[in-house]
Amino acid sequence: MAEFNNLDDLEYESLEEIDKETENLIIKYIIAYTLILKHLQQQINQGLNEKQSQRLLKKIQSHLKKLDADALKYVKNVFPSYYLLSLKNIDTVAVDLQGVKKIKGSKHAHKQALKQAQNDLYRDLAKRTQFMSVQAKRIIRENAKELLTAMIEDGTSQKKIKKELKEKLLKSGVSSFVDAGRKDWTIERYSDMLIRTKSRILYNQGTMNRLREYQENSDTYNENLDLIQISNHGASDWCSLYEDKVFSISGKSEIYPSIETLPNQGFPTLHPNCKHVFLPYISSLRGKGETVDKKYQSLSISELNKIEYQSRKKKA
Repeated sequence: MAEFNNLDDLEYESLEEIDKETENLIIKYIIAYTLILKHLQQQINQGLNEKQSQRLLKKIQSHLKKLDADALKYVKNVFPSYYLLSLKNIDTVAVDLQGVKKIKGSKHAHKQALKQAQNDLYRDLAKRTQFMSVQAKRIIRENAKELLTAMIEDGTSQKKIKKELKEKLLKSGVSSFVDAGRKDWTIERYSDMLIRTKSRILYNQGTMNRLREYQENSDTYNENLDLIQISNHGASDWCSLYEDKVFSISGKSEIYPSIETLPNQGFPTLHPNCKHVFLPYISSLRGKGETVDKKYQSLSISELNKIEYQSRKKKA
């Protein structure tokens, strides 16, 4: 992993390059989940005894252990690049600003922020694979029980009950997480949402932390070191209201609203699974930027969802 004081050695030059590595990890979760479902279908088909079921469970746990190893490797070697790239991008634009002092090395705060983000991501992913292991064990136990009970009590044919169990398995899947709304998340869906969300949060944290660092290095308030612009990828949801808009990190700007007026604060992302990133906005080079309409400042995600729902309802 590149050191903070040697960002030129960073392996990746763009978010797209790092996202490809992230996609590779998510694909591994998809493959593992597919294999686990196949193993559980095998258990249903064969009506495995206790000893055979234990062997099957070991296969499932082996897949999950491999996933944990792949996740740890990603968290150590790839995930930090989101943060480091954001620092490098800020350095690239800041070096051309008149009167801005170059930052040598980096503060301990950067390393702490990155270490915490790495630990949080790996801990969350490992927790989900552990939960899934417990769920797989429960499914194996319940499948055997349901098969036996239906055959003895109801006289249901083995073929029919096996078909019903497989349909139930395919419909419900194997949970890795149950959220506050009692919604079940499968491992590939949850890992996709989690990694994508935390990667954007990490990049945005790096952008804001580095700008703050330059600001602290400056003798007076410098607007060039205080502004971020929301990226634009042609969003079709309420995110589009904030694309290309400029915000102030410190809240000291007389023109631009504070980032605290963005939805989903204090998380440096608009919503879970959001693709948008915070980009530096150099007003001395680009002039006055766009500001978001006041009616869209300081709104919650639920309020914005309602606005979007009403808007779509009118168009229907």
